[in-house]
Amino acid sequence: MKQVSASGGPDKYTLRLPDGMRTRIRERAVANKRSMNSEIIHVLDCAIRSENEKGPAEAATSPSHITHQPG
Repeated sequence: MKQVSASGGPDKYTLRLPDGMRTRIRERAVANKRSMNSEIIHVLDCAIRSENEKGPAEAATSPSHITHQPG
């Protein structure tokens, strides 16, 4: 289900990225044939799902949710 803001459009959030992260996200997005926005959402979704399945401590140390996955 899409998250919508009070105005009825998609929820928006400004994000500050550390040096070099934008390039890394862009490279992942290209490799996975996604937009940068879709790649960020995919990685966040995988991290949250992993945390819900494994618990916060194990998910934080597990690289399984950050591997390149086409789709």
